[in-house]
Amino acid sequence: MSRQHAPRLHHRPQPYRPGRFFALVNGVTFGVHLLLALFAAEFMATRPWGETNLGMLAMLAQGSLLLWTAVRYDRHADVEH
Repeated sequence: MSRQHAPRLHHRPQPYRPGRFFALVNGVTFGVHLLLALFAAEFMATRPWGETNLGMLAMLAQGSLLLWTAVRYDRHADVEH
């Protein structure tokens, strides 16, 4: 005699949330930048050339990352998965 299985419960599919990626990447980057600014001020003040220091370069990198993830978020916001 074969066993009958209980019907599977139908769950609504979870929507794709690119905002999690956006928040995670930018939050971690901001946290690392903040910790470096607080506890490694001498390191961040190191000048690789001219008047440019590592703190400025890190801020430019963080801003670029923010823009890149914002563009990705905007492109995927209307796409249904």
